[in-house]
Amino acid sequence: MQAPLEIKFHNLKSTEWIDADIRRRVAKLATYCRDIISCRVIVEIPHRHRLHGNRFQVRVDLGVPGEDIVVSHAPRLRATERRLEALAATKRTEVDATRKDARVVLREVFDKARRELQDYARRRRGAVKTHPRPGRRVVRAASRAGAD
Repeated sequence: MQAPLEIKFHNLKSTEWIDADIRRRVAKLATYCRDIISCRVIVEIPHRHRLHGNRFQVRVDLGVPGEDIVVSHAPRLRATERRLEALAATKRTEVDATRKDARVVLREVFDKARRELQDYARRRRGAVKTHPRPGRRVVRAASRAGAD
C-alpha cells in the first residue's frame, strides 16, 4: 500500500483491539491485490439508541488504480420491525442483532471488501469470462417442391 492507512472513529473512542483488528484485516486485503493506493476506514455509531442498543457502522474506502472501491455496512432501522421488537423483545425476533457487535460488523464489511477487491483484480488482469455474442442467424424455409 502506497499511502498510510487512515482509521477514524466517530461517536466512540478508539480502542486498541478495534485498531489492531482493522490493521490486520487491511494487511490481509493487501495480499489479494497489491495495487492498493490508499485505504480509509471509518467506524462510527451514527445514533445512540438506548432502547435498541448502539449499532455500529463501518465504511472502507479503497483507492486502486482507475477505481475507488467503497464498501459500507450500515444499520437498517426499519420502523415497523422496531415496533414489533418493542412488543415482543426476544432474541429470535430482534432486528440486526449482529450490528451491535463490532467484531461481527468488521468481519462482514471486510469480507465484502475482499470480494470487491478480488473482482477488481480479475477485471484488471482480464480473467473475467466473457461470452461471445451470438451472431445473427437467418433461417430459410426449405424448398418443399423437390420433396413431393
